[in-house]
Amino acid sequence: KSADWHVDAPANGGMVKLNMTVNYNFIPDRVTDLYEKFNGMDGDQIVDTMVQNSIIAYIKEVTPQFSVMDIYSDKVSKTITEYLNTKLADEYGINISSALIIDVQLDEALQEKVKAKEQAKQDAEKAELDKQTAIAQGEADKARAEAAAAVTITNAKAEAEAKAAAEKKAKLDGLKDASDEKVAALAQELGINPAECKDLADVRKKVKAALSK
Repeated sequence: KSADWHVDAPANGGMVKLNMTVNYNFIPDRVTDLYEKFNGMDGDQIVDTMVQNSIIAYIKEVTPQFSVMDIYSDKVSKTITEYLNTKLADEYGINISSALIIDVQLDEALQEKVKAKEQAKQDAEKAELDKQTAIAQGEADKARAEAAAAVTITNAKAEAEAKAAAEKKAKLDGLKDASDEKVAALAQELGINPAECKDLADVRKKVKAALSK
């Protein structure tokens, strides 16, 4: 058999309204004793007049062990079922197969508290996500900046090398028509000492060799 009850029960954090369905059966070996103990009452009468109040009282003894949020879990139903069996088997000869919480309602103050807790949790998760996103963005920006700097350096180096090569080529091209004075100055610039050369032709030869490297 089953019975539905509404229970205003205390939980760790406030009161909750439970809508419950309790599935039960009388233990066959106890039926005769119960009939005598309760002056000929049948099972339904025993449940309606006595067991119902006991069940509600026992449920209220269990729920304070759990927080308001935990009341929604299957663990609570299982704990209530086990507790009812320890109490009702000896007292009324009843076996509880399940005590199911069908619905949980919170008072307005608790609803606001739960909403605030959930909002705080969501805000904390969003803040952490924003933090990780910012870190990732910062690392990405740094990598891009480093890559851009490397490209700039490479381009500047290539440009400088191209400029130096162009200048060297221009000097090499102008060497044929350059005056002896200009060749001597160019030799000095290239680290060649004209005094150590055999003659001006030797100076030009060495200058040309240096510019051709």
